[in-house]
Amino acid sequence: MKILLYTDLAIRPDQLFWHRDLGLLTKAFRDLGHNALLVVHLATEPNPTPAVPNKLDHPREQPCVAQQGLPRPSVAGPHSNIRAQARPANAGQNSPVAGALHSSDRYSESSEVGQPSYSPNNPVDPVLWVSQQDVLSPCWWKDHHPDLVILGLWTRPKYDPIRRAALSATPHVIERADSDGMRTASCGFLTYAKRRFDYFRDRSLRWPSPLSIPASIFYSFASILATPWIEYRLRKTLRLLPSILVETPNATVLWKSLARRLGADPEKIHHVPHPIQTDIFKFDPAVPKKNRIISAGRWKSYQKNLPLLLKTLHSFLDKNPSWTSLVIGSGLPTKSPHPQITFLPLTDPTQLARQMQESKIFLSSSRYESFGLATAEAEACGCLVVDPSEIPDLANLPSSENNFLFSSLSNSLLAKLCRASSLPCLSPPIRPSSCTPPEIAQQIIRLSQSIL
Repeated sequence: MKILLYTDLAIRPDQLFWHRDLGLLTKAFRDLGHNALLVVHLATEPNPTPAVPNKLDHPREQPCVAQQGLPRPSVAGPHSNIRAQARPANAGQNSPVAGALHSSDRYSESSEVGQPSYSPNNPVDPVLWVSQQDVLSPCWWKDHHPDLVILGLWTRPKYDPIRRAALSATPHVIERADSDGMRTASCGFLTYAKRRFDYFRDRSLRWPSPLSIPASIFYSFASILATPWIEYRLRKTLRLLPSILVETPNATVLWKSLARRLGADPEKIHHVPHPIQTDIFKFDPAVPKKNRIISAGRWKSYQKNLPLLLKTLHSFLDKNPSWTSLVIGSGLPTKSPHPQITFLPLTDPTQLARQMQESKIFLSSSRYESFGLATAEAEACGCLVVDPSEIPDLANLPSSENNFLFSSLSNSLLAKLCRASSLPCLSPPIRPSSCTPPEIAQQIIRLSQSIL
């Protein structure tokens, strides 16, 4: 089976991501014997000439004159014909540059850590380097004769022309939503308003607070007023896509409910979690657990809420001198605010897995998550997970012990952390067993076969 996995990212060859998201899925499909190719844009690609549009509008209809084995027509872009056969000469020679892929909050807290390029019995990485015009052209998709197309376009309606182009080549098109389910205000008015505020604050952190906060409030209010227009566009996207994958059960429920309200088929929405590297993120009984709390994230992001994390850790460590904390990621201060808190820069997945295996608790302070990849990885390594929302590992406690009434989120998170520190660690973990790359890849193939 030939599988194309496309995401609208512009990256450099030394930033190819084989340890997460569509990169990890590409590797999983290839390990199962399928001809899977990751489709991305080259970051160093020159700008198109003024005569060539570079917008996500409908491409002009042109006959598909290209045939297999013959040169592509020039309308498809200046790069795909060469890059479809081999990666650039410098691909895989350098380790990925940490954090360079993350211009938004689309990726999980552990997605910045680097890993060398993947080369499965082949010196050429399974990558198609394309231009924006390539993916807008039905000819490009038809020329590659895919049996299955997996899109990572976050269900944004502006990408509908790309979806139509892919559907012209095969009806077997699946999109990964990468969403927490709060897609419009009808999914939950107050929660949606907060999500929109957090989203814009993330993008305006460099602004002065007197400007950023009112602008975020205005953006949140405008998003609520624009709900009818947003849902009108989203309705067309949902009706266009044959199948949509949602990463968590709660988000899947929200998506199905939204589909019903918009007149789309809720049965095309399926719960399929993100795959994680269970070959390295796994519980190892030979590795002794330390009294240590670990956290990983893009800490420059407003979503990750570094101030809440440090405040909670500071309070906990003052009362528990036998414990330490390890905070890993980008955007950290140059100096730790507490002698028991250690800051570390981005590291590769193997080292991150080892640190998680040695830690008892994974602490997350995020305002929201679509899936929480680092959380799943930590659980796979046998960590208890503490976050501002429900704690799966404490779900069996009596409600009187699990409902903490405090005046602030920090105090509530601190209470959960103190309670978790007295519990035994998971051995072995429960949830991540269903997140192995082969299982996720096989589940997606089964879903694709059900598409008529």
